[in-house]
Amino acid sequence: MGLMMKAANTILLIAVLCMSIPSFAAEKLSVQELLNKFAENQDKIKSLIARTESVWIPSTESTRGQQKKQNRSKDIVEFRYEDTGKDFKAYFCRTPMKLDSDDTWVEEDATKSKQILLRDKCYYDYFQTTQLKYCKLYVTADPKIAGKELSQIPYDGVGPFRGVLCGDKERIDSILKQSDSLSVRPDLDQIGSVKCYVVDAVSKHGTYTVWFDPEHGYGIAKAIVHKRPEDLRWGRPRSSRANSTEVMQNVRFECVKGIWFPMEYERLPTHEYEDRTLSGRAIYKVTYLDVNPDHNELGSFSLDGLGIRNGTRIKIVKEPGKTLGIERAWREGMKFVLDEWDRRIRYVPEDWFIRVGMGKLLPEFEGIDLDITAEDTKDKTILLCFFDMNQRPSQNCLRQLSARAKELMAKDVVMVAVQASKVDSSVLNEWMEKNKIPFPVGMIQGDEEKILFTWGVRSLPWLILTDKGRIVRVEGFGIDILEERLKQISQP
Repeated sequence: MGLMMKAANTILLIAVLCMSIPSFAAEKLSVQELLNKFAENQDKIKSLIARTESVWIPSTESTRGQQKKQNRSKDIVEFRYEDTGKDFKAYFCRTPMKLDSDDTWVEEDATKSKQILLRDKCYYDYFQTTQLKYCKLYVTADPKIAGKELSQIPYDGVGPFRGVLCGDKERIDSILKQSDSLSVRPDLDQIGSVKCYVVDAVSKHGTYTVWFDPEHGYGIAKAIVHKRPEDLRWGRPRSSRANSTEVMQNVRFECVKGIWFPMEYERLPTHEYEDRTLSGRAIYKVTYLDVNPDHNELGSFSLDGLGIRNGTRIKIVKEPGKTLGIERAWREGMKFVLDEWDRRIRYVPEDWFIRVGMGKLLPEFEGIDLDITAEDTKDKTILLCFFDMNQRPSQNCLRQLSARAKELMAKDVVMVAVQASKVDSSVLNEWMEKNKIPFPVGMIQGDEEKILFTWGVRSLPWLILTDKGRIVRVEGFGIDILEERLKQISQP
């Protein structure tokens, strides 16, 4: 009996200590330590699938009868996210809803849909409707659009998971750390049942007061943000004639797999102009949350999952020299490949791959008619040149290589050239004899475009240099720096 009482008292003491830890520890945290605690919980969010709904209710106090112009609306959002550190993917789809005559929520327009996908450092924006001529797929590798900050994805349904307040693009801890003035109040403030830290800040983004909840992962329990016309909105300077106030309150947290998430909250925006005030209330709620799902099995970030219709117009932008973008038509069996060499997006068949690049093993010469054996290149540096005998830059390149042939052979460099387009063999042989080319010259025999893509040839002439283990060390360089590149690969 005595042991049982002693054990019970011990358990009670531990419980009391655990209950008092948050408030005790909270009083000792500096503002930097507090923001680090917030970041610690946010940084755990690496992979999820969430469905949310937000209902917008216009205020009856808006001036000039503005409430008559604003109808209640609802958005249903699906958001998928994965960040492995090396790879980043995201998917967003918003379904606008409206109230029908019997006060039931229905899709605003079931014939239209818009989906956003980020994967493989590319951004895809797909708009679909019943008429094929209006279906569009916009593709870009512009890092400002395809970056991790999700700059093109709307706030609703996504911002709260990212620790971003409405009107901003950066996470709140990042914005606060950049502030001109930043402090934590000496006293804790009661929000619901929890005593929270209160942080005040003034920055180029606005004036912030944020309540951090120590019992729920130091999440945002409440926030008030004032923005003047000159303050940054959505991370950019914008010409606004309004003073705005954004309030986040009534937050309900839930812990899922060791991570605290805001599952419900209320947002109160107000925009004050000289002649009118616009305000309202948005109620946000998470309806489904799966943390660390198997995205591969679910196909969360597959292009096929977008349901792109054959014939959909594709616009690829941000290609070098293509300011207006390149237009294509979507076909089954095709894919997009981001070429890391020049950041161009290639639209190619699904079975096409770039197999040659720095750090990769030089493949066999499949699809190329070339008289050379493995023994010829064993334990030797390989200098490979793709060229077109009918182009002057290629002709000059091969003549310069020929002039240095003996010198390079003395350094155990095997030179090989490949004619990049099909020509009559006798014409090629005649040209080689005329120009006294002393090294093997072959010619592409298969699908020219596919083979050039496989070998990573972006322009002609194209030089590839390997080490003595056939590993590509340099590619796409000029013959004028060949000696410098040879010295680099010869260093241990």
